[in-house]
Amino acid sequence: MNTPLTTATTTTPVTTATPASVYQQLRGHLTELKLADAADALPSVLDQAQAEGWSLTHTLERLLAIEVTATDARRLSGRFRFANLPTGATLDDFDLDAASGIDRSLLAELGTCRYLETATNVLLIGPPGVGKTHIATGLGHAAVTAGYRTYFTSAADLAARCHRAAIEGKWGTMMRFFAGPTLLVIDLCRLRDYADVAEATAESVLASLALSHLRLF
Repeated sequence: MNTPLTTATTTTPVTTATPASVYQQLRGHLTELKLADAADALPSVLDQAQAEGWSLTHTLERLLAIEVTATDARRLSGRFRFANLPTGATLDDFDLDAASGIDRSLLAELGTCRYLETATNVLLIGPPGVGKTHIATGLGHAAVTAGYRTYFTSAADLAARCHRAAIEGKWGTMMRFFAGPTLLVIDLCRLRDYADVAEATAESVLASLALSHLRLF
């Protein structure tokens, strides 16, 4: 006797995600991806999108733009911390009317930072008090703002640190540090500021930097 075949079917209940759960998942995804600023801005962006009838593309672009802006700001802040600029002086702050002999067009060209693309050295020469350090700092500020890794030091500190590194057998490490930035600003200051550093050491430091095609001020 043949027993007729029977089939049994089961149904799996379909769970519909609620708007609240989807929101929490989206916020969790942003946090997991370390997009903290986008996650924080999510409520306000969604509210604005709903109020103004934004498309999904517009909403996503706005959310990611907030994250990109915050990331750029953090990177800029980090570059300024590393740059070690002595003041907040900029080229816009420089009083061109009080500085005789300054080539305004050349200074404006240097402010574009295009000289960095050709590894062109810049040497500022003049008597004390005419604003050489201000201009050097301003060029450093412009480079940092443009996205270039920059470091400011005095010749006295540079020579002393390299002299100490040579004694401690860390010359290579020190030179790699100073060769790292795209722009290295060296404030020569006054000769007596580094007269206690061995002359041979100072000469070897400057010679090594010149061979590295770094920007000197």
